[in-house]
Amino acid sequence: MKPERPKSIRAVAISAFAGLATTALFGQGLLGDQASGTTGEMIQVFSQIPDNQDAQSFTPSLSAVGFVQFQTFVFQDNNGAGVTFAVNLRQGAYNGPIISSTTPVVLLNRLITQIGTFYFPANVSVTPGQLYFFEPVLLSTGSLDVGYKNPSSYLGGDAWNNGLQDTGDYWFREGIVVPEPSVIALFSLGVAGLFGFRLVGRKS
Repeated sequence: MKPERPKSIRAVAISAFAGLATTALFGQGLLGDQASGTTGEMIQVFSQIPDNQDAQSFTPSLSAVGFVQFQTFVFQDNNGAGVTFAVNLRQGAYNGPIISSTTPVVLLNRLITQIGTFYFPANVSVTPGQLYFFEPVLLSTGSLDVGYKNPSSYLGGDAWNNGLQDTGDYWFREGIVVPEPSVIALFSLGVAGLFGFRLVGRKS
């Protein structure tokens, strides 16, 4: 009769499998930081650009910003060609230095309000507790509405319109982008899973 493998080996295999599974399941996607609203809100008030210079101040608690979300409605999309939209990240003031901008995207008139997720080229380093500003901008002709809410319970910043501070907020959400697991990590997950289940199922 073969001696039974030590239970410690099984425990190590199962723990390794569980750890890798957690990495694969939860180590990707968007990690939120600051927000003035929830995704279930239906915004009824808007500010139109480029007629207005809009900006939203916020105070990050994380040390980086990788994405920002706005509720938008494309009003005039150049006869179906779309409008080109991006968001500047400014430091210290609504017209402060631009430290990064999201990758430009083309938005079309879908006849509904949409929550758009706009990505910076990489997670941009910021200082937690310091004031920053998101500035939505059009890079093409046409027009676009940005969702606005007043009153707002967000205490970390305010809406700015044409250089003036407002009492409400533009609807926004921001945070960092968590990289997806690498091919090596996924391969290791599979190997660990097979090894762990084989040890658990093996009997002396």
